[in-house]
Parts: sequence; C-alpha cells; structure tokens
Amino acid sequence: MPGRDPSGDAPLLGLLLAAGASGGYWLGDVWPGIALALAVYVGICARRVRALARWLEGNPRGVEPPALRGPLGVMGSRMKLIQRRLLEDIADGEAQVARFRESFSALRDGIVILDAARAIEWCNPAAKRLLGLRFPEDRGQQVANLLRYPGFEAFLDEGDREREFEFTIPDARALTLQLQAADFGEASTVLFVRDLSAMKRLETIRQDFVGNISHELRTPLTVIAGYVDTLADLLDDSPLINKVLGQMRQQAVRMENLLKDLLLLSQLENDDEPDHEAEESIAACAMLESIRENALTACVGERTITLACDPALRFRASRIEAESIFSNLLFNAVKYSSSGGHIAVGFGVEGDALVFSVRDDGIGIDPVHIPRLTERFYRVEKSRSAERGGTGLGLAIVKHALIRLGGDLQVESRPGVGSTFRCRFPLERLEPGVSVRSAAVG
Repeated sequence: MPGRDPSGDAPLLGLLLAAGASGGYWLGDVWPGIALALAVYVGICARRVRALARWLEGNPRGVEPPALRGPLGVMGSRMKLIQRRLLEDIADGEAQVARFRESFSALRDGIVILDAARAIEWCNPAAKRLLGLRFPEDRGQQVANLLRYPGFEAFLDEGDREREFEFTIPDARALTLQLQAADFGEASTVLFVRDLSAMKRLETIRQDFVGNISHELRTPLTVIAGYVDTLADLLDDSPLINKVLGQMRQQAVRMENLLKDLLLLSQLENDDEPDHEAEESIAACAMLESIRENALTACVGERTITLACDPALRFRASRIEAESIFSNLLFNAVKYSSSGGHIAVGFGVEGDALVFSVRDDGIGIDPVHIPRLTERFYRVEKSRSAERGGTGLGLAIVKHALIRLGGDLQVESRPGVGSTFRCRFPLERLEPGVSVRSAAVG
C-alpha cells in the first residue's frame, strides 16, 4: 500500500533541496533557495494533512483513505486497518441484532426496548398488536405518553424488577395484559408484555362454575340430610340401619363442609382487594379463645393448646376472613397432631409486622410439599387426609384471605418434628392507639 515506507518522501525532499540550492547558487545565496524548497515540501505535507482530515471527518464506510506517502501514509494505512476491523465488528453486531430481532418478532409475547430516557427504541409485532403501538413511527416517543394506565409510571419508577404490572385495555378487545421490566445494557429497559386474557376468562369460568354448583348442590343436600335424620328417628331399633344412616349423616356433613368452603373460597378468589365495608375492630384474643375451645371439643384424644395473646389486642379485619384464617390453621394443627400433643398459638407484634402463629409437634410435612400446600385440594397424603375428614381447601382459603388483608403465609415443617404456620399482617391492621406486647410464637 502507498506510504508504508516512512522514507518514501526522501527522493522528493532531496530533489526539492537540490533545486532550491541550485536556484539560490545562481542568485548568489543558496539559503533562500533551500528555505523555499522546505516551504514547498511543508505545503505538500499540509495538503496531505487536509486530505486525511477530510477523510477522517466524513468518510463513508468502505471509502479508501487518500493515497499518501511518508509518515502520513503509514498513519492512513493503519487507520484504514482499524476502520476495516471496526466495520467487521459493526457488521457482526448488526447481524446478531438482526437475528435477535427476527427471533423476538416471532414471539407471541410483546417486547419493547426503551432507552435511558424511557423512549421507545424498538418493539416487536406482538407489542404493536397488544399495546397498540406503531413502529417505526413511535420510535423516540416516551412510552408513558403512549401507555396511559394508572400505576404504569410508578411501576417503572419503582425499579422492582420482580414485580409485575397488570392492567386491562379499555377497548372492544378488553385484553388483560401483564408487564414485567428488566434492565438491559447500561441504562436501557426491556418490557415484556404477556396476554393473560384467555387465562383470566378460564379462571372466571371456573370460579363461576364453583360458585354456581355449590349453590345448586346445597338445597338437594339439605333435603337428603333431612330425610336421613327422619329415617334415623323412625328406624332407631335396627343396629344395621342405624350404622348405615350414621355413615350417610357423616358424609352429608362432610359434603356440607365442602360446599361451605367452596363458596367461601369462590367469594375470596373473585376479588383480592380488601372489603373495607365489612371490616371491624375484632377482639382477637376472645376470637382465638373461642376457636381454641371448639378445636378441643372437636378433636379425638387429648390435646394441650396454649394461647399467648395480649387481651388489649384489637385486629381490624373482616370477621369472616379472620375466623377463616385462625380456625383453619388451628384445626389443622389439631387434626395432624397425635393424642397428647401440644399446640402453641400466638398473636402479637414482631418487629414491623403483626404475627399470628400456630406451632404443633405433630406428624410434620416434608419440605418438598410446602410450596403446594395452598393449592386447592392438594393433599400431602390422600389417604391420611381423607381419614381426618378435611376438604383440602383450608389452606387455599387462608392464602386468599391473607391476600385480601395484605398478609402472607410462612411455613416451616419437618416430618416427625412438627409444623409452624406464621401469618404476617401489616401493622396497619392493628387498632390505632392500642399498646400491644410481642406475643407471637415459633
């Protein structure tokens, strides 16, 4: 390539100096001639520098640097080599971006890439379809100006990348969408958009079915239970018939409990928001003492149930929801502990939360089952649960009642050692102005 030899200008410089010296000799002084020759050489170098500067300032990709000689030629050649390598890296990067975008374009979930100012850089066809975006027309637009949904800006400001934002598109489609954000690069953000409409419709159908079928079954079940009681009164002299009717009555009671739990669970599932109108100030200790007495009466075999609770504690909640949480956890502890077992119940302030806890020394649960305990009808051991007469809905009811009250459930258990169930409520559930000591256990 021209200009690789730094001495490439030596013949030119020698020729200029010789011509300048010769001209100066004929004029009587060689130094002005040599000075003029050097000035000409500097002018040639300046023209080369200007040509190189023009190439550096605005050269399009692939344009060769000007053909230069001398040190500038070496510099231009090295710049061209660096340019070629950069162009190759850029081409590879653009090819990878194109492959990624092609892959993202095939996804059914929407993807929106935002820059540091939360302006749209790119989105796939699914995002355009779900969110009503136009691309590339919307490139550079602030996403918050295009997606005006309550809570959306707060969701972006929060920075909690584990949280999800759910909203409904208010048009004829009535789509229910879920957004999740993830950090990308140095300051960019990726929004993942998922359509939950079909799942929400199926969930609504399921809830309506459970609620409706539970209502429809209550009347015939009440009639059957009534006839069973009537027959038991008429045929009380036959041991065999009494045994059969007793089993029928037992199963009827079990079905009534199941329907009652199904109706309550359906009611709780239909809305996760708290029912403020139904909330009241509850004397928690009195409620727990009543549930404790009922549990001791209903259990087979002796149990010891200790209660640690400040009598001054007043808990603000819906009475139905509070009773569902307390009774289900306490009756479960009784049900899955042996005769002679000990159950400790506590309710009080722990740190920044109001904690209700139930600890037993019963059969315990293998930790592998704990994540699924709050699923409907989930049983660790089906045969053992059936023997104890449970409906399989108690912990699902607890879960949804806790959601409505802003709480959460924590479970610790080991087989053969026992279990501890802890419900954490926000301190706002504590009646204002009441000083309560810490009394939770476990």
